Formats: sequence, C-alpha cells, structure tokens
Amino acid sequence: MAPLEIDPPTAARAFADAYFNLLRRGADGSLVLSRDHWRLEEATRDTFRFSAREEDAPDLEVRLDDVERLVWDRLPRQQVRSQIRFVLVSGDLWTFSGTVDESALQIAP
Repeated sequence: MAPLEIDPPTAARAFADAYFNLLRRGADGSLVLSRDHWRLEEATRDTFRFSAREEDAPDLEVRLDDVERLVWDRLPRQQVRSQIRFVLVSGDLWTFSGTVDESALQIAP
C-alpha cells in the first residue's frame, strides 16, 4: 500500500489509545530502536505528547513546528501493524509502529 500523507488531527485519531514501538533514524544515519512503548497522551494544535508504558522510559513530546510532514504506511508483509511516521524538519525520522486505527485514515479500498 502506498504511503499516505496525513494531517495532525488524522494522526491523532489514528493513534487512538494503542501503544507503539518507536524507531528513530537521525539525519546523520544513526538508528535507535527502543524496547519501550508509547501512546499518544495529548494532541494539541502545537504538540503531540506521548506517555511511556514502561516506568523507566521517558515521556516524549513532538512540537508540530518541528514536523515537516506526517505519513502513514504499511510495509508489504504487514497485515495488522502499520506505521505513523514523523518526518522532522531536522531530517530525523520518528516511526511509531503498532496497531493503527485505520478507520481514522479513510483509506479507499
């Protein structure tokens, strides 16, 4: 399925109340994959705030001024999981992978 650009309100609905893995790829080529899980706690006009499921993991905040675009996609072999990607102005890419509420995406069959 082709990647789909989404707006912040659509992304917020698609996160629903599920927990997601996070993969962070830096503009410098670095890669950080965490064993922790986050869920969207709050989405405002300016910021997405994520709370961690694991006690020792930090909460995360993404300012929408730092986001160039938001993209949803599903990799070819994935049937249940899919991704919401934050393409940051800095060139970094934050990929939240998990069970997205695809009904929020209005995907044509």
